[in-house]
Amino acid sequence: MDCKNVILLFVFLACFSAAAQPRLVILKGDKVITSFREGDYIRFKRKDRDHFTAGLIGGLTKDYFRIGEDTTLLYTLEKIDLSERDNSGFRTRAIGATFIVAGTVFFLGDLFNETVINNEPYSANTGVITASTLLVTTGVLMQFLNNDNFVLGRRKKVVVIDR
Repeated sequence: MDCKNVILLFVFLACFSAAAQPRLVILKGDKVITSFREGDYIRFKRKDRDHFTAGLIGGLTKDYFRIGEDTTLLYTLEKIDLSERDNSGFRTRAIGATFIVAGTVFFLGDLFNETVINNEPYSANTGVITASTLLVTTGVLMQFLNNDNFVLGRRKKVVVIDR
């Protein structure tokens, strides 16, 4: 009876290990930024081309991935566009939005404080105007300067894992 249980356990584990799909993992140092599986949409630029290539990943191996009939070796990747994916590496856009909201709330809070709480006509304070303008301007710049391109380099790598 014990031998059958051991065999069933090996069959069960073999089924789960065979079901594991390879993933294209983007790393910054030892931190995982995001990952792609077969069938996921990816947009990237290769070192030997001047344009971005986009499509669904048709196959993944240890050294390359395939999009349709085009095979891309991992060491030829230059940039990967992460604008449409959730990732843990780029928070510029979210921080910029927070700055815009903070600048607006700061100005409206001063307006509310003067007119409703103190019951006085509103006169614009230069410090409040300057601070809220700087916050909003910085937030807008962060919205436009965030390009979400992951440029591969010394600490930024792409690997394929089978987990």
